[in-house]
Amino acid sequence: MLIQTEQAFKKEIASGELKSLFFICGEEKYLVRRCTQALIRKAVGKQVSDFDFIRLNSAASLETLFEAAEMLPVTAKRKCVCVTDYDIAALSESDYQELERFCSDVSPYTVLIFTMPTLQESEKKKTSGEKKPSRMKKFQSTVEKYGVVVRLDPLKEADLVQQLMQWAEKDGSHLAQRTAADMVMRVGSDLNALRSEIEKLCAYCQGREITRQDLDLLCTQNDEVNTFALSNAIASNNYNASFEELHRLFGQKIPGELILSQLGSTFMDMYRAKAASEAGVSLQQAAEDFQYGRREFVLRRAKTNAVRFSTAALREILEEIVQADMRMKSTMTASDILLETLLAKILLIIRKDREYDKS
Repeated sequence: MLIQTEQAFKKEIASGELKSLFFICGEEKYLVRRCTQALIRKAVGKQVSDFDFIRLNSAASLETLFEAAEMLPVTAKRKCVCVTDYDIAALSESDYQELERFCSDVSPYTVLIFTMPTLQESEKKKTSGEKKPSRMKKFQSTVEKYGVVVRLDPLKEADLVQQLMQWAEKDGSHLAQRTAADMVMRVGSDLNALRSEIEKLCAYCQGREITRQDLDLLCTQNDEVNTFALSNAIASNNYNASFEELHRLFGQKIPGELILSQLGSTFMDMYRAKAASEAGVSLQQAAEDFQYGRREFVLRRAKTNAVRFSTAALREILEEIVQADMRMKSTMTASDILLETLLAKILLIIRKDREYDKS
């Protein structure tokens, strides 16, 4: 069984007898931790007994894991074994086969949980060059067959907005829907970061409504959002604001390579949104075609600025970004000079594009 939302997971564990095998993973680590905690409480109750709950980390051997999972419960109906960030991809082939065989027949008196609250599945590679996700996906298929896989990836924008509003209300403040959406735009979609920011805002506002001015004062913006602000200024054809945004990024010591990469991604998003619109393709379909997953809101955000450009202008801007990337990687010219030159060229392209439209 594969579950892909927290709501479906809660419904599953509330519906009756728990399965004996769970694999909780995905990019949204906040939800991975929250669902893991909920499953442990369901398996052994709120008062966790050391006799009936065993937590293992990545250092545990397979023998230790098997022994823990085969022990009978003492005071509870079932024993819960939670294995955290177990690097399955690092196992030898023979050890992995042994793990698969064990997972195919977990004791009915055990709830065995593999959870990935911090391990990034795609970061490392084996020495052979094989990417670890292939092993993780294979393990996921095994657990789907014999138990439950809970894969929790980033939420859609509407769900993030609702979560922020709920958190604010729980913490004694009020957050309007439009302000919550603005907060997602500033901070990004990571729930850990959003939770930290909403706690900070609620503590500062002390029960009153959280305003956009509060976001300006307190919210930490991620690099992608910062470069989107630069793209906004560029799209508005505002020379002064564009260079001010670029120099602000310089002042924050953000590497030039990262600024260029994020700027390229932002304009590529706009190009895709523009092309989809001209082809009569919905943004939802375009998000699926380009594998945005639950980040469909990125394309919706890009479409807002894309309408200000012709397709030819976006294509020309992307060509200039590619050329700047090549120069940054192959010359000794300082990245800030290359970025300022690129910005001037982009603004010139936009001016010519809009002068042509007026004519």
